[in-house]
Amino acid sequence: MDELKYLANWVKEQHAQEYILTWLLNQPGLWWSDGEAYQAALQKSGKLLKEYVQKNQTGDLFQGIAEKIVDDENWDEVAESLTRIISVYQDELLRLQDYSRRKNSRHILKKNINSDNLSVKNYDKDNEEMEIQQALPDPFTDALTGEV
Repeated sequence: MDELKYLANWVKEQHAQEYILTWLLNQPGLWWSDGEAYQAALQKSGKLLKEYVQKNQTGDLFQGIAEKIVDDENWDEVAESLTRIISVYQDELLRLQDYSRRKNSRHILKKNINSDNLSVKNYDKDNEEMEIQQALPDPFTDALTGEV
């Protein structure tokens, strides 16, 4: 147990910003927009983030770590890092939602043998057919002969 306390003290002294950022990412309410940490990140406010950390410090290993970061600029850096992480997280969520949407819609492009019309058959919505607009004519094609 003494080794763990020694390690915790060393981390507090040497890597307080990184430790706090990691701790913040593990907070259950971080990802909700009404949470204090989320609002501090949204406003890029090191002051609000410091208040949140000081208010929520628990356990022997975590006590006093907020006091190791003295400068407001350092707290602002932690808030900006948290903002970037949340931003990347939200971008990835959107990317996954777009992928999921495309995967679930499963449109099959087919060419009707009897005509030159292209259609998309959507098998998820009672086999409704949607027409695709025909390609626009090539602007370099001769209007009379149809040759380029």
